Amino acid sequence: MKKTTLLLLLLLNMFFWAGNFYAVKIALLSYGPMSVAVLRFLLGAIVLLLVIYYQLGNQLFSLKFSKKEWWYMFLTSFTGIFIAMYCFNVGLKTTSAINGSLIVSTGPAITAILSYIFLKIKLNWLQLIAIIISFIGVTIVLVDGNISKLLHLQFTIGDVYILIMATGFSLSQIIVSKYLTHIDTTVMTTITCAMGVGLFALFSIPEFMTTPIPTDIAFWTSILFMGICGTGIAYAIYFYCVVELGATTATLFLNLIPLFTVLLAFLFGEALLLSQLIGGSITIGGLLLFRYAR
Repeated sequence: MKKTTLLLLLLLNMFFWAGNFYAVKIALLSYGPMSVAVLRFLLGAIVLLLVIYYQLGNQLFSLKFSKKEWWYMFLTSFTGIFIAMYCFNVGLKTTSAINGSLIVSTGPAITAILSYIFLKIKLNWLQLIAIIISFIGVTIVLVDGNISKLLHLQFTIGDVYILIMATGFSLSQIIVSKYLTHIDTTVMTTITCAMGVGLFALFSIPEFMTTPIPTDIAFWTSILFMGICGTGIAYAIYFYCVVELGATTATLFLNLIPLFTVLLAFLFGEALLLSQLIGGSITIGGLLLFRYAR
């Protein structure tokens, strides 16, 4: 596949993920974080399963993996789906979609740090400066521009959850880049999504037993969007591009999520704060410097 096509696919992928920030907030009005995640990733896994069955036919049932491959796929699912998406859902209950998208945009910086730790990929001095700048921008967003909050370590808990989500997702990409590049990305993504469904289902049993499944159109529209577009299609695109272009290059497109989120904010009535504008500009500026430094 041509590089231009891959870049266009990543662009579409970021639009879907920007939409997830609003879709999940709608879904969480009617259901809990674990149950929303189960429904979302169940739909995503079904979409991906149909895709790989179309690609492989009956050969799908003859696929075999080693114990190490199963283990690394489980780690990818646990960090990049279970931990990341649980924190994503919980975080968006108490923070704004714009805040969440700005924090998630630190993915390239986090991935670079984890690449240095686990893949021994060295960072030059300009990259280090760029990472520091990007985190200064995110800090401004975290404290709403009020430095006294930083001195007293007062953060919105939702923002902290989103930061954990970004770290977990970056870690899953490192695992994919180091151990799973030889496995078809659609197959791997389907398996990790299915594992994620199992993990979410296990922990959401009490919620399913005590809370009736919502029936309103807004809830199911958001679930369908997240499951089909924001999970099934988006994850297949993203992990394919991680393998083809590398984790660091693919994560640079996370910078576009805040832009798409701000554009969508006008449709969902969410205001853009001055601290978000300043912090977001600094964050994206630092990440663009990071790309130049490469």
